[in-house]
Amino acid sequence: MENLGRTLGKYVISILLVIGGVLFLVKYLSGDDIESQPVDMLWASLTLIVVGVLAAPFILSKFSLQMSRVILAVGLLVTIYLAYRVVFSVEEEIEFRAKKERIDKTVVQRLKDLREAQIAYYENKGKYTADFEELKAFINSATIPQVYKMGRLDTTLEAAIELGFVINKAEVDSVASMLGMSSDEFKKQLETGENGYQILDTTYISFYEKEFAPEVRREKKLPLVSLDSLMFTPSSGLPFKMETSTADIGGVQQPTILVEDPTPFGRPNVKKTALRFGSLTEGHTDGNWKE
Repeated sequence: MENLGRTLGKYVISILLVIGGVLFLVKYLSGDDIESQPVDMLWASLTLIVVGVLAAPFILSKFSLQMSRVILAVGLLVTIYLAYRVVFSVEEEIEFRAKKERIDKTVVQRLKDLREAQIAYYENKGKYTADFEELKAFINSATIPQVYKMGRLDTTLEAAIELGFVINKAEVDSVASMLGMSSDEFKKQLETGENGYQILDTTYISFYEKEFAPEVRREKKLPLVSLDSLMFTPSSGLPFKMETSTADIGGVQQPTILVEDPTPFGRPNVKKTALRFGSLTEGHTDGNWKE
């Protein structure tokens, strides 16, 4: 038993090196096309296994003492160098993922903003658009209705309209003058509901004012929107790919849209999944990112 322990003790370093190499090899082989491990990890694992085998006493005994030391020294130096390369590659990977996360976050936000604009365009015109300039013109045009109401009626809306107690903003001055008071006095009575009148009016604002104005974005804690950059991907600067079509959904032809990043950010020669929303064959505007 004692002899067995001594024999195993001679192989401790060799066994540890081989185990370390196998663990590195398993880690390398666990990578895939999306999260591949650095190739230096493969070489480091193989070198550790080779050095571990060469460090076995029954192998070293076949070489002279000087040659054995040279073999072990070279093997260990190569392993240390490759281990350094692996660590360096891991740091590069961390930086790459942080950069990818920043870029993907910007892409997703732009896609969300484009989606909201396209939905508003659809609600206004009954279709989507694949033309960026047309979408931009819509974003800046006053097409979003805003109902304005002030005052409290003493009767039903229909009766009040017939009696002339429902007015629009443009009529405030003339009605106030007819009642012998200033516009400010009339508005104060409207606010307290004293005079039985009500302002009921519909004004129109742009989608930009409703959703993209700086004060609106700050209130929602969202990044500010620049229409000059909204249409372009942050990684390549190319415009998003926008396509529209129609699809038979429940026996009814409905407009469809697909907006996609044409140049998704990622490693060269590695399969990338483009961020997008919508579908040309299904009637939805869902995105393929994690909410």
